[in-house]
Amino acid sequence: MEVVIRKRTDKELVIKLVGEDHTIGNLIAKMALSHPNVRLAAYTVEHPLEGSPVIRIVTDGTVDPGQVLKEVVVRSKAITEELLKELKETLGIED
Repeated sequence: MEVVIRKRTDKELVIKLVGEDHTIGNLIAKMALSHPNVRLAAYTVEHPLEGSPVIRIVTDGTVDPGQVLKEVVVRSKAITEELLKELKETLGIED
């Protein structure tokens, strides 16, 4: 995965995730919306054949949007790890 920074200010971060798809774009945007200092979080795919999401996070200015992105990724990882643990226990899958 390649991350291209399109815009970065104290209130806004726009990045493109080259080689990814809707899945990660939607996850990051939806989770960022639950942050109390986020005013807008969305993603677009500029062309269906390219598929790389462009994610935009806008904060109220009291928090750096890069920090919000970091928090979202860390929280997503924790949720995914918990889901994997539960699936292993429920389905009896070993490492």
